[in-house]
Amino acid sequence: MTRPKGRTKRACCDQNSETYWGAATYNRNLFDAYMGQVCRLAMTRYEWIGLPDTVDALWLERTLLFEGCATIARPVADGKVGLWRAAKMVSNGALNCYDRPSHWYAYARDIFRFPCDARNAVLVYDNVGYRDPILPGLEMACRELVDIQKTKQVNRFWQKLPFILVTPQDMDLTAVNLLNSIMAGEPATIANPAIRELEAYKLDMTQPYIGAELTAAEQNVWNRIYTMLGISNVTFKTERMIEDEVDSLSEPTRMQALSGLIERRRAAERLNKAFGMDVHVIWRKDTESDNINTLASIQDTAKLISGDNKGLAEVMQDDTE
Repeated sequence: MTRPKGRTKRACCDQNSETYWGAATYNRNLFDAYMGQVCRLAMTRYEWIGLPDTVDALWLERTLLFEGCATIARPVADGKVGLWRAAKMVSNGALNCYDRPSHWYAYARDIFRFPCDARNAVLVYDNVGYRDPILPGLEMACRELVDIQKTKQVNRFWQKLPFILVTPQDMDLTAVNLLNSIMAGEPATIANPAIRELEAYKLDMTQPYIGAELTAAEQNVWNRIYTMLGISNVTFKTERMIEDEVDSLSEPTRMQALSGLIERRRAAERLNKAFGMDVHVIWRKDTESDNINTLASIQDTAKLISGDNKGLAEVMQDDTE
């Protein structure tokens, strides 16, 4: 039998993508999905307030996540001062007594590259201590999530092994109808005496289902990721635990969050003192939505009090009665 001419369609969901069941591609896509989720969490933890409009705070956080260090700088040459930028940095010279470079370069691809020092720039580190990026630790955790997910798939596969039904050659249709009747939940099946010739074999290869154990392992890895990022992740509170005990469990997570806040606020303080800015760094929270909801609630209450919304006031009165 010859292969038909022309391009054959791949057995996958997208003709232009890799085969869906290709293990290497599937594992890579799964890892990328986890890493994307974790990176989005990492980049939205801190909020910079008061930065110049030309400084992209999210790009700054992305650089800190991947590089561990960044700079907020402006080029100064021939008496001319350029715009403030968030950029990557590379050290240019010896370190001072606190292991901080006194001279460095700010760069962004091939767009710009200019020298920096304390007169036109500040350094920003992602965390205290080694001042190294936390990305390798996050990657290791995501690899564990991939391994757990693949184990789940294999474990579920062993729960789906069918039994083998051996039939004479002229009883294939009878066997199919019998299986359809069983799968449909029929209370009884009508068959002729020849059905006795059917033989069924069950593959003795099933493994115990460990879905709960794997889900617990996955949750533990996520909790470790949350702790590395400084995100609160106390998932349970027993009846006998008091508030101080819950706070003590959250203490390592708060310290991780402060590790990043200390270095970012140090850079903000330097910008404020040396360059007259008013920059602050806080742990991000959706205060804008809270403020809008509060304002809307105040306006609705004012309308009720002034009588502008009589219909709503009457409904509320009926509910209270």
